[in-house]
Amino acid sequence: MKINSITDTYKTHNEDIYGTTEHSFWILDGALPLSKANYTKESNDVVWMVKWWNNYLSQHIDQLAKSIVTILEEGMELLNIEFARYADISKLSKLDRASATISIVRINGETIENYVLGDSEINIQTKKGTIETIIDEKADELDTQVINMIFNNQERSENITFNGYTDEELKVLRDNRMKMNSKDGYYILEHDVEGIKNGIYKEYELSDILAILLMSDGYSAIYNKYKQLTQKQLMDACKNEELKKVLSRIRKVEDEDADFTKHKRLRLHDDATAIYINI
Repeated sequence: MKINSITDTYKTHNEDIYGTTEHSFWILDGALPLSKANYTKESNDVVWMVKWWNNYLSQHIDQLAKSIVTILEEGMELLNIEFARYADISKLSKLDRASATISIVRINGETIENYVLGDSEINIQTKKGTIETIIDEKADELDTQVINMIFNNQERSENITFNGYTDEELKVLRDNRMKMNSKDGYYILEHDVEGIKNGIYKEYELSDILAILLMSDGYSAIYNKYKQLTQKQLMDACKNEELKKVLSRIRKVEDEDADFTKHKRLRLHDDATAIYINI
């Protein structure tokens, strides 16, 4: 088994994080609160959250007798106890809460377990020649209205007010954030344990798989937003080239479209993280 990984940010602090253990691999992609809230001692609460989960998973995810959902639910209880040192969670609006997508791959004997909560995706390349994608795109569907607002407003750069967005865009983003972990919205990792059971879980036989690629949406954009590669070409590139070469292509596309006239997206550059596993 051969494993390659990469993470990159244009910001001062990376809100993506990844980790590996003997049996498991995971990526977290954090999302800032939309109220300017910041309670923890880290640079922001998202960085605190993804670091906390990274440390917790490093210690607990290889408890192979426990389900991934159970491990995450137990972790959520501990996270909330720890976070209570900084703020009363019950008094926080959904706009005050940091959140994160998460994707996990765990090799449990002859079974490959896959879990996704949000749009950090897992691509499974099988020996039959197929590539199967595990992803929850509900949040992406909600973001589409804001993306179209960004794409169609050539004067927006003069009206930015918070985190790279205009007031008009922020209103829609905040309306959508209030739907976090609800049937009418999307499910994500934050402080609500109920969201965890709504993740996508799928198993494969280890003997049927050639390779696995976990990605945050900043990395998967190379094929599903920017259309520079097909899914198969992306898997081949990750196998035959360094992951940083794919990352360089992503950044080149973004830099060449700094005015958002060609590619629809929420921000100029996104954090980008990937783990490639050649079984």
